[in-house]
Amino acid sequence: MCFRQIAAVAAFALALSACDAPDSRDQGLEPAYEEAADQITVGAAMRSSAPPPPPPPPAAPLPSPDGGGPQAEQAVLLAYSHNYGLRLPARALAQVHREHQEACAAAGGNVCRVINATINDPDGERPSGSLDIRARPDWIETFRAGLAAEVDDAGGNIQSQNTSVDDLTTQIVDGEARLRAQTALRDRLQTLLETNDGPMTDVLAVERELSRVQADIDARASVIAALRTRVETSRLTLHYQPIVSQTSPVRFNPIMEALADFTDTLSQGVAAVILFVAMILPWLLLAIPAIFLIRWLLVRRKRRKAAAKP
Repeated sequence: MCFRQIAAVAAFALALSACDAPDSRDQGLEPAYEEAADQITVGAAMRSSAPPPPPPPPAAPLPSPDGGGPQAEQAVLLAYSHNYGLRLPARALAQVHREHQEACAAAGGNVCRVINATINDPDGERPSGSLDIRARPDWIETFRAGLAAEVDDAGGNIQSQNTSVDDLTTQIVDGEARLRAQTALRDRLQTLLETNDGPMTDVLAVERELSRVQADIDARASVIAALRTRVETSRLTLHYQPIVSQTSPVRFNPIMEALADFTDTLSQGVAAVILFVAMILPWLLLAIPAIFLIRWLLVRRKRRKAAAKP
């Protein structure tokens, strides 16, 4: 009896593994691993301390294959990403960058999280920076609504903006369906392992299959959590560039820097000459006597030849 149960479960596992073979839909899950590190953390924190965002609008019902009534409605799961290019006066760029970080921090970790913040040469003449955040869609929309006025008050403007949308419905729905199938298989394997009293080889085979199924469940759960985070939150990336006027002294920086470094450059040149002389002097002490000796021998040889002629 136990052998038949093990054989049935093994056949079911093989069939499920065949269904899980990589195809065009399953390949879409793999890129989600790249963003899982930050998205799972952000999504877990937001879901744990704040009510879930309102569900996205449902998709239009699809007709059933047999021509009957529509199938069950499936919500469309979309992930939004917003990108802005901002041009600001050099004196105000670092301050605006800092204010945007503070606005995200003031909203709380359950609403907004800074993924990456970079500022280059904040006190110089040509500062630049970037800010990458992930937040709830309502907070993102409020921030975007006031961004143009805030940049204008600082004396700058929005140079570019872009919004992209990824439809993750198929990836999430298929991933959850396969996750449920793997979970059911794991439960059956656990039951079989608890009630099995057959040979040790059968027990080991069930344990190996149970371990494989559990690892697959954990991996799929991580991917689905990352995809869910992308749907429940939006990503906003801001790029900060300075406004450089036509008469800006920045254009003359190479000349000014060359004049400022004149003394240092001259000192380095003199030092290089001294080093060269110090390195070549021992060789000259050997080469000069050798040259005179060779010249003396050649002259003496010529004189002997001249004296030997009649």
